Amino acid sequence: MKIEEIQMKPFVCHQSSISCGHGCERCWFFAERWGVELRGIKVKEGATLGNIYHKFQALGPEKQDLVKPWVSKMQLELMARVEKGEDLDGQILRLANLLTTLYNKAEAMARLFWERYPTPSYLKTIGTEIKHSMTIPSGPLAGMILEGTIDKILEDTRKDCGDIWIRDHKSTGLKTLDVIFAGFPWSPQARIYRILALDYMVKNDWVGQDPKWALAHVKGFILDGIMKPGIKLCGKDDKNSKLWNCSVEEAYLRRVKEWYAEKDTAAIKSQAIMFNEPLYSAELVRELMFMQRLGKRPNVPSIYSRDPSRFHCFLYDSPCIYHDLCAAPMSRWPELFDTKYKIKEEENDTKK
Repeated sequence: MKIEEIQMKPFVCHQSSISCGHGCERCWFFAERWGVELRGIKVKEGATLGNIYHKFQALGPEKQDLVKPWVSKMQLELMARVEKGEDLDGQILRLANLLTTLYNKAEAMARLFWERYPTPSYLKTIGTEIKHSMTIPSGPLAGMILEGTIDKILEDTRKDCGDIWIRDHKSTGLKTLDVIFAGFPWSPQARIYRILALDYMVKNDWVGQDPKWALAHVKGFILDGIMKPGIKLCGKDDKNSKLWNCSVEEAYLRRVKEWYAEKDTAAIKSQAIMFNEPLYSAELVRELMFMQRLGKRPNVPSIYSRDPSRFHCFLYDSPCIYHDLCAAPMSRWPELFDTKYKIKEEENDTKK
């Protein structure tokens, strides 16, 4: 691959872009403007578990039975790739075999969350996994495109209420939920999703295209967090299922319940915040203007700084996938693109 022929993708700002761009400009450039990704399949157990758990939450208790066929379809597609000879390093087969274990764990997580935090009957889900894009119409940020995927939008159906709430579900494999909840009220996600939710509702005629009504009634953000259990379904559950006269899955669920009971509120939490600042707060405007300036820079990798703190080089206990590119001189990049990296194909999906 000729590095000089790589074109930049259109500049779009997601809530995750802000954290990435402020943390490491080079990482943001590779991910957002070039669309660099690893070749082949890299098994990300935590991320895959999170995706399945998100599917349970999107469908809810009433439609949870739809998750299993969705996961089975993923397995069949992966096995088809194995049969075609695409699995050169065994990662595709490993992921296919891992999906059943991850499904069992995600199901247990979702069921336990619903038990502890059942959704009140007066909260009606009016949308799930809402992918929305908008252009800021005026002001110093005019023309800037914001995009995101909102997990849920809820309506409070109690009489004379009509308030709207944004809801998001997160899971973590780390030993504390602080990574999810710390600083949440002023996080880019809470602020950007508020803007996207208002625009989505007005454009979809939910409020008669009345922005003032939407601004007054989109009240806040509910953030749900859960730690991923450190136990897997195994032979112990098969033995317990016979002892307790229940299914293996139910025996596993009982063990997971005990795990969460020991952690108490440290492992499962739901927190709501009320929006109490301007839609475009001074902090958010400064962050977006920084991203706007970043988005106007030319297609020259060297002018995008690598994180001087090196914090992003090993974020969430995992090495940055672009570390080898950052560490190598540009003269070696063609070799790295031939063996390790590729440019991501265009996708229709909107990022979170």
